[in-house]
Amino acid sequence: MKDPKNLIGGFIAGAALGIAAGMLLAPDSGQRTRKKIVDGSIKLKDDLMNTVDTSLDNIRRQFNSKIDQLARAGKQNIDEASEKVKA
Repeated sequence: MKDPKNLIGGFIAGAALGIAAGMLLAPDSGQRTRKKIVDGSIKLKDDLMNTVDTSLDNIRRQFNSKIDQLARAGKQNIDEASEKVKA
């Protein structure tokens, strides 16, 4: 399976190129074309920020889960060692 970062990057680059090409080739006035490009760029930025936020949330969740798992394992090891010392 492809790396998700490359897939997302490719999608964003393709979307940006598609938006730009479509607007530059459209038969509109220069001012209207520039406005469409700006609006499309803003939407693309917002979509990218949402994707980044979602990815960061997933990474934080995974990180916190791993920290909790390691803390439990460490506590269990300490408890087992303590029991062996007592015995």
